[in-house]
Amino acid sequence: MGYRVKTLYESDKFPEMQLICGQSGIDREIRGIRIIEVPDMERFVSGGELLLTSMKAYQNINERKFMRCLEKLDKKQISGFVVKRNQTTEQQKKLFEILLQFGEEYQLPVIEIPQHMYFWEIIKYVLTQICDKETAKLAYFKMTHDNLSSILLNIFDKKKLIERLLFVVETMIGNPVALYNDDLDCLYASSPNLSAFIIEKDIEEYTPDIITRSNYLCQKRKHKEYVKKVDIFGQRKIYLVISEQKEPLTVLDFIALENTFSILQYILIRSTIEEDIAKKYRGDLEYRLLNGSLSGTEEDEVATILELNETDELQVITCRLIPKDNAANFNDGQRRDVETIKKEILKLLPEDYVYSNTNQLIYIHKEGQDRYKLEFRKKVEEVQQDVQRYLVEKGMNLDFLVGIGKCVTGYHHLKESFEDSKMALEYINIIRKIIGDKNKAVVDCSKLGIFYAFIKMKDKEGLWTYIPDSVSRLYQYDVKNKGELINTLECFLDNNQSLKKTSQQMFIHYRTVSYRLQRIMEISGMDFENASEMLVVRNGLIILRLVEER
Repeated sequence: MGYRVKTLYESDKFPEMQLICGQSGIDREIRGIRIIEVPDMERFVSGGELLLTSMKAYQNINERKFMRCLEKLDKKQISGFVVKRNQTTEQQKKLFEILLQFGEEYQLPVIEIPQHMYFWEIIKYVLTQICDKETAKLAYFKMTHDNLSSILLNIFDKKKLIERLLFVVETMIGNPVALYNDDLDCLYASSPNLSAFIIEKDIEEYTPDIITRSNYLCQKRKHKEYVKKVDIFGQRKIYLVISEQKEPLTVLDFIALENTFSILQYILIRSTIEEDIAKKYRGDLEYRLLNGSLSGTEEDEVATILELNETDELQVITCRLIPKDNAANFNDGQRRDVETIKKEILKLLPEDYVYSNTNQLIYIHKEGQDRYKLEFRKKVEEVQQDVQRYLVEKGMNLDFLVGIGKCVTGYHHLKESFEDSKMALEYINIIRKIIGDKNKAVVDCSKLGIFYAFIKMKDKEGLWTYIPDSVSRLYQYDVKNKGELINTLECFLDNNQSLKKTSQQMFIHYRTVSYRLQRIMEISGMDFENASEMLVVRNGLIILRLVEER
């Protein structure tokens, strides 16, 4: 004897069920179960199904068409209806009355359940009563897949789509679910009552009794939690977390979750691709604004997209990853490193104005976001130190260098600030000499004083006119004799004219240093006791290094 409507109704599984009409048809056999999702549901039933409906599928049809739908369903010999009474409009009330009249006339049982009760718990229970285990799993897989897929086809906004998906999943499995990012911040949740999520040290792998493409992780905190990790192109990780707060998960629940995972993975991959395309487009516009390849009108259009104004005080900060071992700057590994560092920097700086390009990151800073310029420069230095520390911890053999361009008013002058920031990195070794810090990793062009003009000077021959003859003669001597007099002089002055420190730094005997200094004085006529002359010599050495860089 098959499973009857009467058996379901009289079981103690759903005590809130009420038989509201069709008492004489209660012995009808249940051979399947479906949710009514479209008005012409008769096309999707084969006979003997118990149909579940909130009447929403019929909200846009009139009484005559509704009666026709019921007649077609009766011809399919359905076993009855389980309904939620939804009578917010007069039309809904009329349709519900028609359903009750039809049920009495055609001996078709209609069972009412309260609004807070979800159809999926009835579906799971009935399938386990009318099918063997494997058939129930297959039928439930198809039902949940179709239902979840329909959400994907009907909602296009990512936020609304994921929120709806998680809500429906909670109704399917009877427990709250949530999505967390890499930092375990909650992105979306089906219930507001979920506690902060952490991954415990004793978390274990868990494999449910279904065919699954990847295992779950399972841990016990206040409630048992099942965790499924979504990896998006290796760029970021999203965690789907199911908290077993209300009832233990069953095999059918894990089947629903498997469908959820597939659809969620598709949503996240699709949105990531869309976001990457949008970011690349925005980044391309930003870079063209910075390199000055736009017309005035185009600059105005791009500035509107980037939300930049003509009165904004702006600075460009260029950051570069430089291999310590002289490896190539533009290989595939370098590109991945830049993306990794960009992810770290976005934790510290506004995402809208950070753009990656080959081996560099470019950031447009709006003055006023920090109260004082000194505070901003300190913030940049802190970011650099944090990133450099991260590189060391990850074993990346890279230096993270930062060039700060001058402050300009309005986006039309961003090119000037960008050029300055690049120049700061191009001549960083010379600038380190200027500011007296050989390990300086953050260089601000506004601190260069008169040397800013020398660095900007394009004429190599013109730079020679600013190098004193004494330095010029030593340079010519070194070129001719492959000597080290310029390097020795530079090291000697950098070490406050200390023979001992100079010999230690150059790894030569102090007598060798003494001999070279004697030769320097003989060739150039320098007076090391003359402070003014030494200032000119020091400046001349810096300009000489600029000439060598050209």
